[in-house]
Amino acid sequence: MSISQALSASFTKVHDRKYAMSKRYHFELNVNVLIVITALYLVTTANISFFAQVLNIYPLDTNAGFILSLVGLLFGLLWLILQLLCYRSTAKAVLITMVLVAAVCGYFTDAYGTIFDRNMLINSLQTDQAEAMDLMAPSFVIRVVLLGIIPAFIISKIRLKRLSWQRAILQKTATLVASIALIALCLIPFGDQYASFFRQHKEVRYYSNPITPIYSVVKLGTDYIAERQRPDTLILHAADAKRSAAVNSTAKPKLMVFVVGETVRADHIGLNGYTRNTTPLLAKQADIYSFKNVTACGTSTAYSVPCMFSYANQSDYDVDTAAYNENVLDTLNKQGVKVIWRDNNSSSKGVADRVVFEDYKTPDKNPNCDSECRDIGMLDGFDKMVKSDSSQKDTLVILHQMGNHGPAYYKRYPKTFEKFQPVCMTNELSKCDAQSVINGYDNAIGYTDYFLNNVIETLKPYQQDYEVVMVYISDHGESLGENNIYLHGLPYSIAPNAQKQVPLIVWSPASNRISSESLTSMSTQPVSHDFITPTLLSFFDITTDEVASAPTFFKVAN
Repeated sequence: MSISQALSASFTKVHDRKYAMSKRYHFELNVNVLIVITALYLVTTANISFFAQVLNIYPLDTNAGFILSLVGLLFGLLWLILQLLCYRSTAKAVLITMVLVAAVCGYFTDAYGTIFDRNMLINSLQTDQAEAMDLMAPSFVIRVVLLGIIPAFIISKIRLKRLSWQRAILQKTATLVASIALIALCLIPFGDQYASFFRQHKEVRYYSNPITPIYSVVKLGTDYIAERQRPDTLILHAADAKRSAAVNSTAKPKLMVFVVGETVRADHIGLNGYTRNTTPLLAKQADIYSFKNVTACGTSTAYSVPCMFSYANQSDYDVDTAAYNENVLDTLNKQGVKVIWRDNNSSSKGVADRVVFEDYKTPDKNPNCDSECRDIGMLDGFDKMVKSDSSQKDTLVILHQMGNHGPAYYKRYPKTFEKFQPVCMTNELSKCDAQSVINGYDNAIGYTDYFLNNVIETLKPYQQDYEVVMVYISDHGESLGENNIYLHGLPYSIAPNAQKQVPLIVWSPASNRISSESLTSMSTQPVSHDFITPTLLSFFDITTDEVASAPTFFKVAN
């Protein structure tokens, strides 16, 4: 055999081997078959929490037929959606995206009870890097690799069979009809039960994956388009605002520290009767008023914080238009009140865009940083901040805490505050026993008690020259594993009270003009975030028809 013949034979063997390998790892499938396989895969691997919620309502032993039909219904819906989105040119991209989204969202839903509705997506997009890293865990990586990346890789290697356009249309039509028929077949025999299910347990549908996340992304996208079409000028509020003429010109200037808490629920506050004394320092302070029935505007920071300072009440507040509306800080600023926002959280969510904003998330500004920057650092240079003007003037200081931001509660306080033990030392809360999760959470509240006590002690020396007051209120609450739900951000209509009931604590010494009788009376009444805007205006003696007769946390004597 000549050299050329030997080389030719060698190349032929290599080509045959590569062809065989290609045939082995790049097998062909009809796109409609691949869609069915993917839909089945998504039903079985990405909807554990969905079916767990269903089984809590409908036990399998007495509802086997209905549960089976629900499995078929979910498969039929996914099959229909994928058929509508997938064509030969788009199928791989769509299916890979679905698998990856389902793996990521399924992890957080199963581990924390997170629901990926529109508000949760906004909250996720506004979460900074440090907070996002708290959510990363080995089990997250394992799940995404095993249930997301590997299946996505397999899909990418599959060859889709080529069909004539006539055959492709025929198969697409047949599969669409089949998916719709399956949905009808599942619904009709249990029509009455589904009517009750959809009417009384609407919240369960939020757990379907990846249907809910994909729908929420689409909704967010359409809302973004609508937002781009909105005017880029601010909608003015309280144009008639003015200082009250009844105020004595010789009265002392006002100084309020307004603390925006993070992720604290009312029933874990010692001052509110919690079995643990999580607020021992505040309990020793005189002139402390703790409100027992306070409702938050929302269940996430991105929603609640703009709502807290809005002129809109919870019933008519729109998170999408909040950025286009002036808030109460704008009015105070226009009326000559010095407004400073100090932030140790992710941001002011647009509330402080037109007033002084100071970021305390890094050691560049915050002198009290160890594993993370502490809330107490926001009090640094307080005297210089208050007296920065040549003359004393009314001043509002907002301190936005890191507070109890989860899931890594053990990071939210220095080690010296670890009073309750043992503590869950992971961000995978479902892997810890319930008490260790609560211990870490309560320790973080203990640090907030220390922080608020320091705010009060910082304000006390100003009583001679200012009318001083401290107001503390959390943006939303937190679930700590009740009914296997963790963290926050559930849709308001289905969120438990743990995510909606928040603490409100006021320190008001007798030297100011705030009525102690009104504080005592209001502390037992139902109040909400809606009271914040009229309270701030009232304290600084500003009147406007926009909040005329609106309720406040306390009354200010003229």
